[in-house]
Amino acid sequence: MRNTTYTSSCEGTAQQEADKPVISQSIVEAYKSLLGDKVAMRSTAAIRAMVAFSMIRLPYPRQLEAMLTFAEAQQFARSTKGNKQNAICLFAPPHTGKSTGAEHFAEIANAGATDGKKPVTYITLGSGGGPHSMYRAILKANGEGFPATKDLEVLRDRACEVLKGAGTELLIVDEAHEGINGSIFGPSLTSEIKAFLNEGIVGIVLLGTEKAEKLIAKNEEFQMRTLAPCRLGALEWSDPEDQALWIGFLAALDEEMQRLKLVSEPSGLAEPKLAKALCEACSGVIGQLMKVVLHALRIAIHDDRDFVAIGDLAAAVDDWSMALKLVDHNPIDLLLSDDA
Repeated sequence: MRNTTYTSSCEGTAQQEADKPVISQSIVEAYKSLLGDKVAMRSTAAIRAMVAFSMIRLPYPRQLEAMLTFAEAQQFARSTKGNKQNAICLFAPPHTGKSTGAEHFAEIANAGATDGKKPVTYITLGSGGGPHSMYRAILKANGEGFPATKDLEVLRDRACEVLKGAGTELLIVDEAHEGINGSIFGPSLTSEIKAFLNEGIVGIVLLGTEKAEKLIAKNEEFQMRTLAPCRLGALEWSDPEDQALWIGFLAALDEEMQRLKLVSEPSGLAEPKLAKALCEACSGVIGQLMKVVLHALRIAIHDDRDFVAIGDLAAAVDDWSMALKLVDHNPIDLLLSDDA
């Protein structure tokens, strides 16, 4: 007969209590002492400043150009409604402004629509990334439930019906690179999108990282249904036009930080040497720049200063860009060495 040991609920509870980590009273007291200290005030100030900074939305020429391309795609789709539609692909590195531009465009395009109408439907593919994910996202974006079925034809018909009812002319599909993760046992995302375009209901814009290019390259038939690709990539300091865009954005950001009273004086972000170092440190990506400046602002506030110094930016690159292996060196350190 097998020997089995049973533990009573009381014994189990006692054991759980015994296994609980012992909380150091000295740590508790030290933490509480900070809550009324200036350190806590700085943390509060840092949080408020970071929230305000995160809400900054500056006009960025490349992003506006992309939005104009979306508008052209919408007008083209409206003119060819009922016939086979086309797609536009915008594939670029993360944090280059694809999603922000698309969200703003959709908001503007839908602002004047009558109740129940949505000329532009914006969706994001889930981690599954397949056609099922796309159709369910379309239904969800339009406030509709979806059939409890995996039948792709049923989901497609339902999505088409909803888009027709909403008067949708353009469908923007974000995170298209997730389509690479779609099931190998069913239709690929591009094959299904091609079939969807054949319905003649909407034009489509695909947004994603460069990984999505592999998805498109696998389907020559789908490639033939795309219009000229739209680009919203990183800026190159060696290109005079890109350099001017980068410096212009830095100047506008510096001015906006002052307007919002996040700093009391200019940070000199647009000064040529610092602008070049920031471009290199952030790989010419606006989203990376914003993260670096955000972290530098936090460092300055915790240091009880109302201005951002070059040292703050250098530390931010160390703490964020290099920690995430986005760059392998810190070009702003060279500026500090020159000033020393």
